[in-house]
Amino acid sequence: MHIAVCIVLLDMIGFAIMLPILAYYALQLGASPGIATLCMALYVIGMFFATPVWGRLSDRFGRKPILVISLAGAVVGYVFLGFATAVWMVAVSRLFSGLMAGNLSVAQAYVADVTTNQDRAKAMGMLGAAFGISFIVGPALGGLLAGDSFADANLQLPAMVSAGLSLSALLVVVFFLKESLPESARTKTESPSFSQTLAWVGERRSLCLLLAAVSVYNLAAGFVESVFPIWADATNIAHGPKDLVPVLIAAGIAMVIVQGALIGPLTRRFGERRLMRAGAVLFGISALLVTLAGTYASVPGVSAALVGQAIGAALVLTSMQSLTSKEAQSYNRGAVMGLYNALGTLGRGAGTAITGSAFAGIAIHAPYYIGAGLMSLLLLLALAVRAPEAEDSQGEQGTGAVAEGS
Repeated sequence: MHIAVCIVLLDMIGFAIMLPILAYYALQLGASPGIATLCMALYVIGMFFATPVWGRLSDRFGRKPILVISLAGAVVGYVFLGFATAVWMVAVSRLFSGLMAGNLSVAQAYVADVTTNQDRAKAMGMLGAAFGISFIVGPALGGLLAGDSFADANLQLPAMVSAGLSLSALLVVVFFLKESLPESARTKTESPSFSQTLAWVGERRSLCLLLAAVSVYNLAAGFVESVFPIWADATNIAHGPKDLVPVLIAAGIAMVIVQGALIGPLTRRFGERRLMRAGAVLFGISALLVTLAGTYASVPGVSAALVGQAIGAALVLTSMQSLTSKEAQSYNRGAVMGLYNALGTLGRGAGTAITGSAFAGIAIHAPYYIGAGLMSLLLLLALAVRAPEAEDSQGEQGTGAVAEGS
């Protein structure tokens, strides 16, 4: 399991390196704010179509070969991005990388394969901590490699470093990762089709609510996260990529602490459902506080609000991942997690694609107001998830256990 976490960490650092500069590089090549965020959205749109396929293929052929293919695709995508000289090249590179991004759902399935229900939230928390660390190290590296100014940000060097990190993750998979899905499990039951997976999911109310919740959460995250560099420039929070580094590091540290150290004890004490609800409330309030701090150009205020937002995100994401993986069975876990990530990326892609237009056409704070409103909807879904678990008294008493297939 620790090797799988390391793989996700290396690949996600490469992804996070591009966060402080990608939107502004598109602007530098002549894109409008709407087109710039649309270029970023193409990555998650590609993921939406690809992740269910990769998940199903991992159920049939094993986790390791799919990780090899997806990471090799990430290397190619970053190299192409590094040599982009026009907006369409940025768009194509992000779409291709999104189509190759099957490693997340497969890594989640891998971790679920090798853990018990009792340890699932802690294990998913370790994956989440890898995300958090990546959002500490990645933006810091990206800001340092890109330079001091948005106007002449260097994209090629960060892209090549990202390619190198994905290549390192690929080598770790090839030489160190052991397959988690036995041959017997792959051949006993043929991987279900997408329609069969949907039908199976449709019979499980709790799982349907969780899939709706991950869509809503990622829609909100797409609104507030991808527009942040442009918003920070407009509110005088930052004047170049390096200025974003301390703010993003603070949020990343908070996420690492919650997902790496606190999520296990918190889950045992309160259960995933309660943590999911608390995270939705905290995320929504923090998004509103970001706008308040931005109005006064307060860097400490924005940093504090983003820390709260990161903690809320950590609670929501880890809880949803754990609950969803518990609902799945061994023979369809890759497909279910693929569907989970596909719906999440669809939501994030939609939010990312629209947020630039909301920023430019409505108000600079509009993406954050929308994100906070969506958290209210997420809270309602999180409250509804409780109903199917009435028979499982342990879940609401702090163990977070969920019956398989409920």
